[in-house]
Amino acid sequence: MTKNHHLLAAYREASLQTDLLVLATIIETFGSTYQKAGAKMLIAPDGELTGLLGGGCFELDLIEHARSVFETGNAKTVFYDMRSPADAIWGLGLGCNGAVRIFLQLLTAEGGFSPLNHIAAVDEAEGSGILVTVIESSHPDFPIARNLFLPDSTDRQAESFPAACDVKPASQQKTRLEALRIGDHLVKVFYDPLQPPSQLLVLGAGADAIPLVKCAKALGWRVTVADCRPGYVSKVRFPQADATLHLLPQTLENLPEWNRFSAAVLMTHNFDHDRRFLAALAGTCIPFIGLLGPAPRRERLLESLENAAEPLNGRVFGPVGLDIGAETPEEIALSIMAGIHAELKGRSGGQLSLRAAPLAA
Repeated sequence: MTKNHHLLAAYREASLQTDLLVLATIIETFGSTYQKAGAKMLIAPDGELTGLLGGGCFELDLIEHARSVFETGNAKTVFYDMRSPADAIWGLGLGCNGAVRIFLQLLTAEGGFSPLNHIAAVDEAEGSGILVTVIESSHPDFPIARNLFLPDSTDRQAESFPAACDVKPASQQKTRLEALRIGDHLVKVFYDPLQPPSQLLVLGAGADAIPLVKCAKALGWRVTVADCRPGYVSKVRFPQADATLHLLPQTLENLPEWNRFSAAVLMTHNFDHDRRFLAALAGTCIPFIGLLGPAPRRERLLESLENAAEPLNGRVFGPVGLDIGAETPEEIALSIMAGIHAELKGRSGGQLSLRAAPLAA
C-alpha cells in the first residue's frame, strides 16, 4: 500500500472539494521506466496533479488527455514510447528507453470515487485483496472502467465477475493485464494487488527516533513508537506517529498483533532494555530487526540470549542502515529506512549505476 499512500489524503480532500477526478494508472511497461505497472496519479479538473508517473516527462500531455475524459466521461488508454532516440512516435525526444501504457478513468463523487474508496478501505482495515479494472470489453455487464475489489478475507465467489476470480491471495499476485472470456465476450482486465500498509515498530523514543518516524511516514509507513518512559511517548512529541505506547520490555508480548510489523528498530540506548526487547522479538515473525550501535554490541546482545537467539538468525541487522556516511539524526534515519527498504525488497542497496545488468522491465 505504500505505493498508494499519496492518493489517500487527496481522496479524502476530493470528497469535500470536487465531484470529478481522473485516475491515471500505469497498466503496462516496457524497458526502463520511471514507474512500474500499478503506479497511480490523480488529475483534478484544474489540471492539478497528485503523484507522478513519468518524472515530469509526459504529465502535461496526460493532462490534455484527461480533459477529454472529463468532457466525455469515457475512459481511454494512452501509450508513450520513449525507446526511439528521437521518440519519433510522439516527438518529445525524451530518450528514456522505455514505454508505458496508461489507463485514464473518470472518478465521480456519486460513485464514491471508486476505486479510491477500495484503496482507502484496505488501508484503514489493514487488509489485502485484488483490485480489478476493466480495460477493454465487449460485454454489456462489464463496461470499460468498471472496478471490482476481491478481498483476501472472502472465498472470492465474486458472482458478479466469476471469470476474473483468482483465488490466490494478493501476496502471491503481481500486477498484470489479462484477457478473459465471459460467455461470448472478451474482457481485458488489469489486476492490481492491494497490500496492507507497511508498519514500523520503533522501540525507544529518544530524540533520534523523531526523524526516523518522520522519514517512515514520508514513505507511507504506519509507525508505532514505544518506550518505558511515559513522558517520552506522547502525540505532542510524535505527532506523526500512528500510535505511541508506554511499554516495558517484559510486556512487549502484550502488544496486539505485533506480527503485523514489517520491521522493528531498537533504539533505547540501554543494553538491558535492548536485550529484553530482542528476547521478546525472537518470538515474532517480524522479518527485519534493526539495532543501533556497532557490530560488537550486536554480538554481545545475541550472545546474552544464548539459545533463545536462534529464532533471530537472519533477521537482526546491526549496525542498522545502509552505509551512506550518515552523521546527523536525519541522515541516520534516512540510512535506516533505506536499509529496511532494500532488505525487504531483496536488494543490496548499491549504486544503480554499478549494476551489471539493466533494470528489469
